[in-house]
Amino acid sequence: MYTRLAILVIAFSILSGCVDNSDIFEFEFETMGTVAGGIAYSYPDAGQLVEATFDSVNTTLSSWTDDSELGALNLASVDQKIIISSWLNNCLTVSEEIHRNSGGAFDPTAGPLMRLWGFYRRQGHLPSETEIDSCLALLGGYEHNQNSVTKTHAETKFDFGGIAKGFAVDRAVANLKAEGMKNGLIDLGGNIYCLGSPKDRNYWSVGIKDPLNKNRIVARVEMSNKAIATSGAYERFVEIDGVRYGHIMNPVTGKPATGLLSATVIADSGIIADGLSTALFVLGPEKARELLKNYYQDVEAILIIQDKEKARISVTPGLRGNIELLEEYRDRYLISSFSR
Repeated sequence: MYTRLAILVIAFSILSGCVDNSDIFEFEFETMGTVAGGIAYSYPDAGQLVEATFDSVNTTLSSWTDDSELGALNLASVDQKIIISSWLNNCLTVSEEIHRNSGGAFDPTAGPLMRLWGFYRRQGHLPSETEIDSCLALLGGYEHNQNSVTKTHAETKFDFGGIAKGFAVDRAVANLKAEGMKNGLIDLGGNIYCLGSPKDRNYWSVGIKDPLNKNRIVARVEMSNKAIATSGAYERFVEIDGVRYGHIMNPVTGKPATGLLSATVIADSGIIADGLSTALFVLGPEKARELLKNYYQDVEAILIIQDKEKARISVTPGLRGNIELLEEYRDRYLISSFSR
């Protein structure tokens, strides 16, 4: 049974109809610190191919082991020129683009902050302002030139946790397309790509989690040949002195971001959906809207905002009429769109 972003809703919508399901293949496995799964049409080996793809990406981009390519880069000394793979180069290039566009709300070198707050050891630590300032001084301590990276500070550490899963989904989709698969769905810890459409339907129905109750779906959207990713503080957190702190760091303040309940992005690629949803979550509602207006006119977004009385769902104009609140939430949530 799938428990991620919208698989329960999606699976129900395609498997409960009066159609022949003999060519539908479902799969699920654990990888990259989360649960992955999917639905494939007419390709029984899809699960094996997707799992192998995710394992390869993890070998390159994991920040949890020194044996990965990223782990080796984190161990590199100052002024040591490291030749990087095309995969790492791609993720770093996209990360830098989102970093520039967002005014620093997304940073691929936030590893020291993650470690300081206790997310790597899963044991929270409330740091002092001095400790935070020391970590902030390490951010951006590198030079990236085409296919190489040279660290300018030994303690600068990369962490692609905000973009690697989206990249992995893109690689899996590319590999499935190369095998001739035209319809299916891939989910990596809530990073989803909807390929084609389900049988007898024009779109996949994708659910958006309630950030105040991650086991429930608050709304759903219809999509095809698009990626979707959601960032929120409800999946990973540490508890310090009875207070929960989400794992998404604000690289400007050095503290966990608190501006939104969740941010969802629908884009052509998983890497953009993943990284941009993180940046939007960090920025908060007003600056998130500005970022979308100024740099990302071609993506759609769903921002869930906590107001005093009701939570608000603020969406880009392209989703107007294409997002549906589940009935039990219609008296608790308000949906509105914002202009570009």
